[in-house]
Amino acid sequence: MKGEILKVLYVDDEALLKMAFVETLKQQGFAARGALSGQEALDLIQDDIPDIIILDVMMKPMDGWETLLHIKEFEPSTKVPIIMQTGKSLTIKDVLRYGDLIDDYLIKPVRLPDLIRSIEGVGNRNDEIAFHKKQALKKGADAVVVDEYTTLIKKIQVKERLIEILGRIYPIQKDGTIETDLEIPELYEFVHRYKQDKQRHEELKRMIFNEIT
Repeated sequence: MKGEILKVLYVDDEALLKMAFVETLKQQGFAARGALSGQEALDLIQDDIPDIIILDVMMKPMDGWETLLHIKEFEPSTKVPIIMQTGKSLTIKDVLRYGDLIDDYLIKPVRLPDLIRSIEGVGNRNDEIAFHKKQALKKGADAVVVDEYTTLIKKIQVKERLIEILGRIYPIQKDGTIETDLEIPELYEFVHRYKQDKQRHEELKRMIFNEIT
């Protein structure tokens, strides 16, 4: 994405907020447009696929999570990075159901520098993943293995971001350590998935290294 004008779709049912961020993003050099509902966002995506989507969770009648699922079900937009944002507390159930579908999560009120940092962070990560994928394939690593490996890079980084946010509410440290004896099944399930992803990532990393050396 480097050197390109990114097409950003900003989705929020608060009209003034949507208008303010769209105009500000344009001033920052993005090709930004806005939608006031999940359905309007889906209609816009049908006409022109954005490079990145900023999607509010608390919308009616279709909330951000339902909109997210529809976006991912539409083949041309399946791989479009999506940054969720909301003033609502993040729940473990939401993380378990939607965590692997998103690229970042912001807590409102969102400042412009935070939004820009998130957009740039997602773009930089995707550029880095694409570079490593290209290099590994060029050196002969198995394409299926490389695809899983690069997918896990993103999943792990997003989970680490979600752990950071969950740590404000739940007794969980940045490394995934749970500091309580209380039964919180969903939290333990999330940490289990995170550790599984990290373990598999290391296995694939060794496999790719062996293959290309």
